Amino acid sequence: MVDASPGNLLRSSKPARQILRRGQPVPVKPLAFVIAASICSLLPLHAIASACSNPETARDSGLDWVPVDQLTAAQRAAMPNACCGAYIAPLRTDADANAAPEMTALRATADSSDAQLQSRIAMQGNVSITQGYRSIRADNATYSPETRDASISGNIQLREPGMLLKADEARVDLDQGNSTLEGTEFVLYQSRVRGIADKLEKFGDRLIRLENSRFTSCEPGSNLWSVAGSEIKIRPDEHYGTARHMRLNIFDVPVLYSPYMRFPVGDERLTGFLFPSISFDRKTGIDDIEVPFYWNIAPNYDMTLMPRYMSEHGVVLNVEGRHLSNHFESLANVSYMADDKGNYDARTRQKIEQGLKEDHTGEERWMLNFNQLGGRGERWGTRIDYTDLSDNDYLLDLNRSSIDSNRQASVTQRMDADYRTDNWLFGAKVEEIRLLTNSNLPYRELPRVNADGRYRFGNFQLELDNEYARFDRNSFYRGNRTTLITGERFRSDYQLSWNKNMVWGFFKPAVAWRTLGYQLEDESLVNPDRDAPSLHAPQASIDMGLYFERDKNWFGQSFTQTLEPRVFYLYSDHANHDDLYNLTSDNRYVNFDTSQLTFTYSQLFRDTRFAGGDRLDDANQVSVGLSSAWIEQKTGVERLRMSVGQILYIDDRRVSIFSRDTDQPENYAQTSPIAARLSGQFGKSVRLNSDLVYDHRENHVDSASVTMRYMDDQYRILNLGYRYRRDPIMASPLNPNPVATEPQNQLDASVIWPVVGQWSVIARTNYDFEYQVELDTFAGLEYNDCCYRIRLMARRWLDFDYSANFLQRVTSSDYDRGVFVDIQLKGLGNISERVSNLMDKAIVNYSRRENALR
Repeated sequence: MVDASPGNLLRSSKPARQILRRGQPVPVKPLAFVIAASICSLLPLHAIASACSNPETARDSGLDWVPVDQLTAAQRAAMPNACCGAYIAPLRTDADANAAPEMTALRATADSSDAQLQSRIAMQGNVSITQGYRSIRADNATYSPETRDASISGNIQLREPGMLLKADEARVDLDQGNSTLEGTEFVLYQSRVRGIADKLEKFGDRLIRLENSRFTSCEPGSNLWSVAGSEIKIRPDEHYGTARHMRLNIFDVPVLYSPYMRFPVGDERLTGFLFPSISFDRKTGIDDIEVPFYWNIAPNYDMTLMPRYMSEHGVVLNVEGRHLSNHFESLANVSYMADDKGNYDARTRQKIEQGLKEDHTGEERWMLNFNQLGGRGERWGTRIDYTDLSDNDYLLDLNRSSIDSNRQASVTQRMDADYRTDNWLFGAKVEEIRLLTNSNLPYRELPRVNADGRYRFGNFQLELDNEYARFDRNSFYRGNRTTLITGERFRSDYQLSWNKNMVWGFFKPAVAWRTLGYQLEDESLVNPDRDAPSLHAPQASIDMGLYFERDKNWFGQSFTQTLEPRVFYLYSDHANHDDLYNLTSDNRYVNFDTSQLTFTYSQLFRDTRFAGGDRLDDANQVSVGLSSAWIEQKTGVERLRMSVGQILYIDDRRVSIFSRDTDQPENYAQTSPIAARLSGQFGKSVRLNSDLVYDHRENHVDSASVTMRYMDDQYRILNLGYRYRRDPIMASPLNPNPVATEPQNQLDASVIWPVVGQWSVIARTNYDFEYQVELDTFAGLEYNDCCYRIRLMARRWLDFDYSANFLQRVTSSDYDRGVFVDIQLKGLGNISERVSNLMDKAIVNYSRRENALR
């Protein structure tokens, strides 16, 4: 019976962010919008009059409102975190409390009654009528057994599961299920919607009609926002409603009007206009407006049309389509601009003149994006991530749904598929990456095919990894294409290992055979006879460790402390790589996708020092490591782990990515730097991770990183991150010469912390100490309760991708600044999500907090 209530205008218990996700529209006619410019200044005033600050007023509203401190533990757990109470129906204990009305007899009591020849029965004083789960209380009631209708008056309360209706007068037809209520007040418990109507007419379960109605999801005592209509019709069976002369009020001030509107009832999707998005940042000005239209084509696919006007560029049409089937989830986005007006501001013009940005005036601009995920839960799977752009500046200029689009440095065109059996994984992939900079990756994979087998025989495991890949020239590569080596690569890695785990330790010997072969295109080679180089090398390793433990008390708690020494011996025979070097007129070498792994504690126990498939590294070395863990005996949780280790080289390393790297001193070193790692979990809230690499030969730190994550049960967040790297070596196919990049010495700290009541402070800073450069800083406030949420944020950030080590050239003109506002009317929708999108990317654990507070 909940569906047959006026509150179903906002029946969904889902958060507003989900309601407005292309399928829960609040449709209006686009030319009817009248937006009040004072909306942002009015909203915070509500904080001083909310149910949180006036719990007695809310409790005495007569709407079954119970403050949070009077709720049971189960009721508090079901309540949204930002709320100060909940609507709780009085508990009924009679036998018919949960029965359907048509299955039970009608029962009535009153202080007095008067029967007039059985034609009418009049009841006065404390009238109570129950039939199954439906109950009515009133001052007076008159019932006709012949016509089976009733007239009720005075302090009427009609209750059904999840619903309360209060009225001054009511007429009820018990046979037809029709009723008319005058002076109505209503509450829908689960969706937390309350409202009033001059008149409510209910025609069975088919139609509900409201006259001069107003509703809100704000808690009792607050009417910060409300939606009003002169006539509202709800059709529960058809899952939609209509409204005439609909108004959105903020503090009783109309800010949006529509003469007619259709809306969904419950969780159903409905075709119509969504809330418009209006941006006021200084780049696009006040005229950056987008008016989405949602088209519910079928239950499993839909489309959203998003025409947009931007003051700098003109009109952009964005189209988003979604499709869902038993095996595939698909999402497509297309954006198109026929003619860029080029109304750039002075700062953008300066960048164009300096050659830092292209002038796209008069150009046709577009974007295509398609994502698909297939085979979930099946043995097979498919994935598509395809994005194509008309130009490298498209996302920065036109993708303003995020205020962090300047940091997206690449787009991907990738398709892959795989199939699993009990012992094999077969896969195929094609991929091309486009960098949105002046340079680009030289290769694309067309295709990469793999067949990987795994067999177990007791403690033995056989691994059979096979890969074929064809590397062609990247369509966007701007370097010398004539001498760029292309071709096919074949690689196989076969390994047999024996893994024995004991209570006191483990022992894992392994032997492997690795082969690598090529079929290169002759057109770029100086000597065509060198078009089919091949290599092979055997490999053997022994990985073993011991476990020691003792009981230990730490801060009054009982722990088990472990001591875990580990030794890993690795021998890889040297394979001569000379046939891979100096193949072209400008001495290029074969390197399609290979780079050197960053040295950390994990690298001590790997069987290769390269990422990618173009090298068979040689090794004759012993890695030694020592770890100690503190395990809480009561819970079995590992609270702290500390590890330290080093590689002892028996032979020099002769294989490298670049042929001349063999002259580098580290290839002749007898020991590696010392690597250390620390990880901890303190209580339920704190996570700590740290890595350190110390070069004892040069007596300096090569790299260090520390991250601390804090989030407690109240969803207070504190993140601290520090990263240091001294002169790392760039080893990538992107750059044919190994050059040292600039040192990294950066701090990244963020916080979301309640300060008073429903107010929280939000801040983040990303700072580079090496160049004393502020990379990205924002700070703001959030107010969040059951009625609405508002975020006000000021931000200053570098307006380019600073991951490419250009910080030494930063000037004040490289910074962008802005003030941003997100407003969410709970149960109705969001006016903007730009701040939320940024925080989701910049603040760790933000998405977990959002999911919990919705």
